[in-house]
Amino acid sequence: MWAKKPAAERAPTGRPVNLLVRESVEYRLAGTLNNMTTTTETVLSTPIVRKPAEENGEKPQQRSADWENPRVASILSAAAKCFARKGFTATTLAEIGKELGLRKSIVHYYFASKAALIHEVQSYTYHRYLDRLREAIKNGDGSVAQTTDALRALWDAVQNNKTGTGLNIEVWSAARRDVELKRRAAGLHRDARGVIRDALGPAAQKGGASRAEALATLSLAVLNGLSVTEYLEGDDAKVKEAYEAFLGLLRQGLEAPPTVS
Repeated sequence: MWAKKPAAERAPTGRPVNLLVRESVEYRLAGTLNNMTTTTETVLSTPIVRKPAEENGEKPQQRSADWENPRVASILSAAAKCFARKGFTATTLAEIGKELGLRKSIVHYYFASKAALIHEVQSYTYHRYLDRLREAIKNGDGSVAQTTDALRALWDAVQNNKTGTGLNIEVWSAARRDVELKRRAAGLHRDARGVIRDALGPAAQKGGASRAEALATLSLAVLNGLSVTEYLEGDDAKVKEAYEAFLGLLRQGLEAPPTVS
């Protein structure tokens, strides 16, 4: 049989001390659990404010830009001017925002990174350029005279897009290091060549599809080359006169009967 514990080992109530200790521990544990439950409920009911992805060390997600959104369009236009003026590397999102009186966070809200903005600006500005080209050549009658008039209108469209020329130079330079930029540039270049092929009309098709494609490639190369020459040298380069000389030669070639090889 167990020996009866001395009075010093029993509580004043007559209950063993070890039992009281266990009850005290259970009471404190229950209180802790209740506090944890209350804290958890408070945390869950509090809205979570996430920091921007770059502050959390996360990779920003790509966002699709809505060109019909006036805010997006204004950011893209301002970015095109900044990139054409200072280049991709030297331009910051903060500077683009400053161009519009916006905070950097607003620009970042629409574009996850500067790289994403560069790609979007490239597509946006070039598609606007292509729209101007299509507008310039519509309602043609397919004659050789109309073809040269359409190509003259294309030159006027290029002249009204000085920002686009500077941006193209930057894109062509950066495309050597950016595979995605190069892929996009090649696709847009093909689209521009297709618009010019349409501008050349039936006269260019007399020698077959390959001849029309070659003439479109030549015309686009002349447009790009002369626009860059004027960008670098200004009026001294006489690029308008050079383009008119090219149109004269092209007209002679379109009027001549196709040769049979």
